[in-house]
Amino acid sequence: MNNKPKVTIKDVALHAGVGLGTVSRAINGAPGISLKTKKKIFESIQQLGYIPDQTAQSMRSNKYKSIAFFIDISNVSFTQIAKGIQNELEDSGYTLSLCDIGHTNVVDKIASFLSGRNFDGIILSVPREDDEELQKLFEGVKIPIVTLDRDIPGLASGIMTDYYSSVKKAVSYLLSLGHEGIALVGGSRKIRPTKVSIQAYKEAFASFGKTAGDGLIREGRFSDESGRLIMLDLLPEIQRGHITALISLNNQMFHGILQTMRDNGLEYPKDLSIITVEDYELTKLLNPPVTVIRRPLLEMGASVARVLLKYLDEPDLYGTLKPVIVPTEFIVRESCRPV
Repeated sequence: MNNKPKVTIKDVALHAGVGLGTVSRAINGAPGISLKTKKKIFESIQQLGYIPDQTAQSMRSNKYKSIAFFIDISNVSFTQIAKGIQNELEDSGYTLSLCDIGHTNVVDKIASFLSGRNFDGIILSVPREDDEELQKLFEGVKIPIVTLDRDIPGLASGIMTDYYSSVKKAVSYLLSLGHEGIALVGGSRKIRPTKVSIQAYKEAFASFGKTAGDGLIREGRFSDESGRLIMLDLLPEIQRGHITALISLNNQMFHGILQTMRDNGLEYPKDLSIITVEDYELTKLLNPPVTVIRRPLLEMGASVARVLLKYLDEPDLYGTLKPVIVPTEFIVRESCRPV
């Protein structure tokens, strides 16, 4: 039988040389405590083996120290975004719970995940912004919800990634190389990243005194299969030389595009100039390396987490803060050539 006395919060306070209130605030992630003091307290907790009573804490403070993140986890980019969120939340004593919502039955999945669980806040990235069922569901949720690159009525926008600048640079770059048949492949037009990218695409053409054809703008799901099917549909126009360049707005779709090119004996930049979103091992290791639009994934996660934490600390501010604009970068490599 273990007769070792239970370590209390008083023991932690004595060991760290701080007051009881300071220890309590540090454990609960309250603001106003220096990083040095926080570090000292958590070192004492670890050395003494103190285990906070989370249930009692939640009942006293009405906080559960838990945040839900609703995303399509098949998108590998969300791994880095989630890491950025978790890094930021950990500093405030919160944990992150991931829920895979995919592309179908999104409302049912979110409702099921929320049922019987308690969260302090929600971070959200959904496949559609005009889902009325989803909006009704969240009307009954009484905790702060922030969106990641989505415009959803009634919900606070956490971050907005600046796709416009880099997509316009990418299209202008291809136009400067003599390309006019430029395919733009992305997700649904019912989400902000695609809408903004299409606007940038058309305005880049206009700045060159040209008109972009709607037939070159293709939308689908963020998946390898969707990229493959769109590419198969574009293939005859590519083989005729009517389409000479392609911009993929999603890395998963890009994988399907590359596979279809290989299956049909197409090489880049010889047969098709290509640009994609995200800068990761594949885009750097392919020969030649691929021109990309880089998103700072870790910073995107950290930024949306900071917005949510601000709303948790000051609930009256909810919905009043402007979303953080996250910059992107256009990086030219060797995957494009002049016509």
